[in-house]
Amino acid sequence: MENIDNLLKDYKLHKKSRIEKHISYPVRFFVPDDKVSWQTNFSEYNPAEFNAPVVLDVNTTWADPQDIRKVTRVLKSFEGEIKFNNKGIPLNPFGRTGLAGRGVLGKWGANFAVDGLITTIHPETGTFQVLTIIRQDTGEMAFPGGMADPGETVFETRNRELAEELSVEKKDLSNHLYEKIVFSGYVDDPRSTDNSWMETTVIHTHIKYEIADRMHLSAGDDAKGYRWADVNKENVGNFYANHGLSLLRALDELLKNDFDFIDNRARKAFEEM
Repeated sequence: MENIDNLLKDYKLHKKSRIEKHISYPVRFFVPDDKVSWQTNFSEYNPAEFNAPVVLDVNTTWADPQDIRKVTRVLKSFEGEIKFNNKGIPLNPFGRTGLAGRGVLGKWGANFAVDGLITTIHPETGTFQVLTIIRQDTGEMAFPGGMADPGETVFETRNRELAEELSVEKKDLSNHLYEKIVFSGYVDDPRSTDNSWMETTVIHTHIKYEIADRMHLSAGDDAKGYRWADVNKENVGNFYANHGLSLLRALDELLKNDFDFIDNRARKAFEEM
């Protein structure tokens, strides 16, 4: 599918991490597509270092110490073994971003989140719809989700974030038609830097329209609004980070199964995207 191929190309070059500017970040050092890889010589590369005040505050319990030598936890990544520079600082697995430091992210290396991808099929139009929040910081559509707390399972994090952001109850998803972890890996996120980046686990849950229609949703926490968005080319291209790519991948995986609850109109519309 052309749409997936285009989004995947941008994702591999983590264009949003390099080009989109977080509201509190300084201007990023320009990194052309052919200089993204750490393996490619880029002698003039000299990014600014930025660490948000909240990240540097010793009272911020969720942040690592600024001195990497004082970090006692083992740094891990879904993307494999983490590489380090000559100062022992972790390097973004997807390459240069144009900004050093941790930005607004608390952890050196991967900062782990969980996203709840919830879909249904509208009975009148036969199109896939996805439950989205409207982010407070960028105004973009996104999956409800957030940072994983220590000791939580991915499903516990998903359920907590759904409750905090949209008042979704566990019982709303208990009678799902389909549920699967569809992705665990790097996020092309505008908060990411050379040394600190987002990684997520995406849990896809497909429910009956009758259940979706009677959910008592209310925006809260990081969400300033919500909507059941039609899955079409326009909407997929306007998601936060690489959520649009994750959505298309998840639906493609769902459609590989011959489930009788999938409307042929939804299948045809997806295949034509």
